[in-house]
Parts: sequence; structure tokens; C-alpha cells
Amino acid sequence: MALTESLKDIADIKFALDQSTIVAITDQRGIINYVNDAFCRISKYSREELLGQDHRLINSGYHQEEFIRNLWTTIAAGQVWQGELRNRAKDGSIYWVNTTIVPFLDQDGKPYQYVAIRHDITQLKLAEEQVRQQADLLDKSQDAILVRDMDDRIIYWNKSAERLYGWRADEVIGKKTPDFLFKPTPPNYGEAQKALLAHDEWRGEFNQITKDGKELIVETRWTLVRDEQGKPFQKMVVNTDVTERNRLQGELQRAAQLSVVGELAAGLAHEIKNPLAGIQGTVDILIRRRDKNDPEREALEGIRHEVERIDATVRALLDRARPRALNPAKTSLTELTTTAVTVARSQAIGAAASGRRIQIEFEAPAEDLIVHADAAQIEDAILNLVLNAIEAIEEEGRITVSIRQEETEDRGEEAIIEVADTGHGISEENLSRIFNTFYTTTKGGTGLGLPAVRRIARAHGGRVEAASTPGAGSTFRIHLPLGDEGR
Repeated sequence: MALTESLKDIADIKFALDQSTIVAITDQRGIINYVNDAFCRISKYSREELLGQDHRLINSGYHQEEFIRNLWTTIAAGQVWQGELRNRAKDGSIYWVNTTIVPFLDQDGKPYQYVAIRHDITQLKLAEEQVRQQADLLDKSQDAILVRDMDDRIIYWNKSAERLYGWRADEVIGKKTPDFLFKPTPPNYGEAQKALLAHDEWRGEFNQITKDGKELIVETRWTLVRDEQGKPFQKMVVNTDVTERNRLQGELQRAAQLSVVGELAAGLAHEIKNPLAGIQGTVDILIRRRDKNDPEREALEGIRHEVERIDATVRALLDRARPRALNPAKTSLTELTTTAVTVARSQAIGAAASGRRIQIEFEAPAEDLIVHADAAQIEDAILNLVLNAIEAIEEEGRITVSIRQEETEDRGEEAIIEVADTGHGISEENLSRIFNTFYTTTKGGTGLGLPAVRRIARAHGGRVEAASTPGAGSTFRIHLPLGDEGR
């Protein structure tokens, strides 16, 4: 009776195992001498095909030899081994099993057979692989993709986000985005959060900063992720760097402005210059008819001065709004800079008459730099910067003009013309706008000089940089590419 009950218990346990687990028993050499129905189903081999074989029959070749060797070393030492195995079924399909191998030991403590109990985890591994593939796709995206919890803490940060902002994922996970992406947090940030909760999505633009303090403009798209109960769960954010795009749009707008100015300048030249010449001629005649002490002579000279100022403005419009075509040739930077500085010094002498003392120094390089450029236009750009520097010095100061050569990673070798002054400086707000057409901080200025300097530099494949400290002075640099002739 007891034996019958024991046999029934064993049969019940075997039935339960067959329903829930995959079982195989091998001898100490690894030869299969028992498999249950679940093993046959998942491997797609019949029991007859499996018995007498070893597990190389279902080896997928996925695991390295060291992995398999470690498995056998463990169980041969009488220890239980646990891990995940990737096997191949008879029809070539792949399946994964979570495996526990238990050695059965003889009286000498040596294994005489092994019982392997497995659970099918194929769907879990496929889901993990799908998640990995999706993560890889997100990492390959050109957009910065981040996921935040409802407290704005980062829980995902893709590779493009690392490239864009300079922060590694492990540096920002758990941090709140307002703490490191904004300086300061924009006023519409709170409104964006409310709109996201109300409509499940929001898009707009933000000014942000990178790890090294570089300013960016990003086009951002927010999507609210809800859980199975429909409650807000996470926020997915996709950010695209539009800094360059916005800059180019600004350039196009300024180009359109200049186009309008060009047409206006042509009309002014025709409609104003001839009448101005007539007025100036008449005023000159009237001045000559007055004695030096005649009170009316002073008034007439004032009129003549204003006529000359209007004429200069019209000339500036003509010169700046309709750029001259480039006439490039091999040019000595030292020579053309010397010419510009000489002209500027004469202006500084004129400033001395009004009580200002301005010293202009030119630090020529030990070895001259030769650029392929339009000498007249480059000279005009340098002169413009030096004249601006003169206007920036109110009482006493120094202007230093220098030339040097630098090697850059992305642009190669460049010639740099630097104009530094000790004037009143430019505020950060104004510094961002000084290259805008018609924008000027100088009394009586036209707002056309610095845009022209930038236009000339870009026409030569270069650029202009400006830096300033209010109360301490400003520094402008013209970068020009150096070809083989400059070396």
C-alpha cells in the first residue's frame, strides 16, 4: 500500500514537472538517458532522437567555449550550475531556457548523473532584444531624446543627447532638467508643463546650455506617456539643435534688409546727392560772402557740416548695401594692415583736438602672412574696426592691432587680425546684436560698419568674433583661411 502511494506520488510529481518544466537527465559523460515531454516539444526532437545523444545536438553555437567549459567544470565538481542557455531546435529555430543543473553524487561524492531543469524564457529574451534594438535606434537618432519622470528627473538619455549637451548619461540620470540645461529657467517653462498635461503634447523652442556653457537653441517636442490606468507616467522629450538654422534664417532676413537698402540707396543717390551738391555749392557761395566774424557765417558752416554728414550717410549706404565683387590676389597682411593703421592714426590725431588721447599700436608678426584676398576690402574691414575702437575711447586709451597665425582642428590654418581697445566696452545684450544691420551703439553711427566687416570676412571664407567687458574694452578678431601661400 505504501509503495503504491509512493509510486503515485512520483507519477504526480512527474506529471507536474512535465506540465511546468523542461527536464533532462544525463550520465556523467553528458549522454542523455531521459527527457520529458516538455523537452521534446521545445526542441522539436522525438524522444528516440534525443536518447543516447549529448547536448551538442541542440547547441546553437552562441555561447563561447569558455562559457561551456565553466559549466562543465562547475557540475563536475559536484556544484549546482544556474544560467541562461541559447539552444537550437530541430527545425533551426532558436529558443532560450533558464537552466539549473543539479549533480547527483555517488558514495564517493562524485557525480554519476545530472538532472537539468529548464524554463522557457524565449519570449522574455525576444522582448529584451527588441528593447535593445529600440534603444540602439534611439541612440542612432540625430535628435537628443530624453525621458523624464513626472518630477522632471532624467530616466533616459540617448547618445545624441550626450553629443549635443556634453553630459554623459550617468552624469544626468536622476537630475532635474531645469538644474543643468537652462540658465535661467525660461519663463514659459511652467506654461509648457501645463499645456503638456492638458493636451498630452507640446512643442516650442528653448534657449539651453551645454556642459561647457555653450548656448543652444533647440526645437523641442514633448509627449506625455500614460500608464495602463491612464495616469501621467513619464514625459518623452525630443530636442533638435536649430541654432545654426535660426542663424541662417537671421542671415537671410538681414540679406533681405540689405537688398531693400540697396534699392533705397540707389534711389537716394539719384534723388538726394544732386540736390545736396546744389545746396552745398550755394552754402559755400554764401559763406565766402560773409566775414569771419559774421554771426551768419557760423550758422552757414553748421548747415554745410550737416550737408556733409548726410552725404557721408548716403555714401555709406551705397558702399555697404551693394557690396563690391571680390578681386582676390596674393596679399601681404602686414602691408594692408599697416595702411589701415596709418589712416586710423590720422583720425586719432583729429580726436586729440577734442581732448582725447588715443595711442594706436601695431604689432606686426615676425614673419609676414600672405593671404589670397581682396586687399582693398580687407583693409576696409580692418580700418572699420580701428575707427570703431577710436569711438569707443572717451578720454584716454590704447588700441592694439596684431596679426598671428593659428592652427584649428576644423578649419585648418588661419590668419587672425585682432583689434583690441581699452574703451568703454559693450554690454552682453548689445554684443549679441552689434552685427545686425542698422544696429549701433555709437552716437551718429549708421549701424552698417560691423555688418560690412562680417560680410567681407565671410566672402573670404572667414569669420568675425567679438568679445567685450563693459568698462574694460573690446576685442574683435577677423579669421581668414590660409592657403599654401600663407605657410
